[in-house]
Amino acid sequence: MIRSLVAQPAKPETQTPLRRNLERASLEAAIQTEALLWIDVVDPSSEEISWLAEQFDLNPAVVHDLRRQDHRPTLLVYPDYLFISLFEPHISLSQVRGREIHCLVTDNCFITVRGADASAVDTAYTRVSQNPAAWQAGVVYCFYLTAQAVTDAYYPLLDRMTLHLHGLEEKLVQQSSVDEDSTRPIYRIMQQLISLRQMVAPQREVFSNVMGEKRMVESGSTRDLFRHLYERLLRVYDLIDAHRDLASNVLDVIENQKSRTLVDAVNRLTIFSMIFLPMTFLASLFQLNFATTSQPFVLPIHGAVPFILIITAMVISASAMIYIFRREGWL
Repeated sequence: MIRSLVAQPAKPETQTPLRRNLERASLEAAIQTEALLWIDVVDPSSEEISWLAEQFDLNPAVVHDLRRQDHRPTLLVYPDYLFISLFEPHISLSQVRGREIHCLVTDNCFITVRGADASAVDTAYTRVSQNPAAWQAGVVYCFYLTAQAVTDAYYPLLDRMTLHLHGLEEKLVQQSSVDEDSTRPIYRIMQQLISLRQMVAPQREVFSNVMGEKRMVESGSTRDLFRHLYERLLRVYDLIDAHRDLASNVLDVIENQKSRTLVDAVNRLTIFSMIFLPMTFLASLFQLNFATTSQPFVLPIHGAVPFILIITAMVISASAMIYIFRREGWL
């Protein structure tokens, strides 16, 4: 599907007239004029991409990239246009994925090629369509609004991760023990942060290179816009690193709790071993032999009285050790 906005050049003191969603023939005629155009190709078909290649004399490498959805953010400079690929992040099935947005910027045309789920383009497209005065800044401003919407998409994801990490940290502090299910969300968030980092790093370089293109920053105000956008991506990059540190801290809390649980278990086992130590000593001293036959010299001791005395000594020693351990707070 192809939708379009066409603005005829107007004087600064007058409002820019705006036409919407022209037919293919009218759109081809407008391309040949000095009108300012935004052509938004949603879920492009092979025929629509071929039409774009014919109208704007696109390089075969660009046409090939327009048909793909699996390469990284990039900036390609050609004599008549710039080709820019951006990635709008989203989470699908607990994984961070990028909605690829291809942008072509010519002297008077801005073309976006993307999937229907790329909401950043819809946001920028709506702003421009509702504010015809925005066309006075040219098609570069349309690209800026699109790039700004893409950059803004990172913040809700990072805020959601922050809340999730803080919630996990508070939950872990309140729990007396942890299990494998406690660490699984942390590792998932860390993997999401790695994916975001791999997405932001090349996109940051793209905006840095855009600031070096004269056709994109013809005025100081335009340069300031892209510099602001670049600085926002730097902040996003720093936030990702901060979130990775926070996730590592939560993992440290989990490991500390696991270590504490292990130490408590070892302490209890040691205490129980010490309680049974005197009992084992008494039992082994007399070899567990209590005479019940008429041969008194076969076994070390015999009779009911020694048996009762030894059992009583065992009970007293065990009770005394339990009392001492509880008084010291070890049990």
